[in-house]
Amino acid sequence: MQSLFKTCVALAATSVLLVACGGGNDEDPTPSNEPGVLTVSNATISTLNGVYGNGALNLTNVDKENPIGSVPELCSFRFDGANKVGASTTAFGDIRYRPDATGLHQVFLTFEGKEYASGEPTDTAVVRESDQVRFNGKTLTATDNSNATIRVTGIVPMRTNRPLGC
Repeated sequence: MQSLFKTCVALAATSVLLVACGGGNDEDPTPSNEPGVLTVSNATISTLNGVYGNGALNLTNVDKENPIGSVPELCSFRFDGANKVGASTTAFGDIRYRPDATGLHQVFLTFEGKEYASGEPTDTAVVRESDQVRFNGKTLTATDNSNATIRVTGIVPMRTNRPLGC
C-alpha cells in the first residue's frame, strides 16, 4: 500500500512539474513576414548539417509566464516552418528567456524529428530592438540521451507585440 501511495505522489508531482515547466503557449505558430535562418554544422548526425529557413517563419506570440515554484518568470514563444534548403525537412523550436535577460534561459530545437536542447545562455542573444533571438555557434545536445550534438548559428525573429520585459 505504501508503494502505491509513493507512486501516486510521484505521478502527481510529475504532473505539477510538467504543467509548471511547460513554458511556451498552447497556440500554433502562424505565418509572419519575418525571415529567419538557422545553419546547423558539426552535427553528430551529418544529414542534419545545412541551412534551415528559406523564407518567413511561422511564430506564436511571446507569452510571459510566472509559474509557481522554482522555475523563474519566463518569456517564451515557438516557431516552425524553417524548411531545410534543398530538402523536404523542416525545423521547429521552443525558445524561453527571462524578462530583461540578454541570453536564453532554455531552447528546444527539433531537426528531422530529433529534439536538441540547452539550458545555458552562452552563444545566444535576445536582441529586443531588432525583434530577434540570435545563435552564435550554440551547441545543443539531443534530449533522448543519445549524446548527439549540433552547432547552430542564425536568427529567429520574434513578434513585436511582446509583454513588458520580453
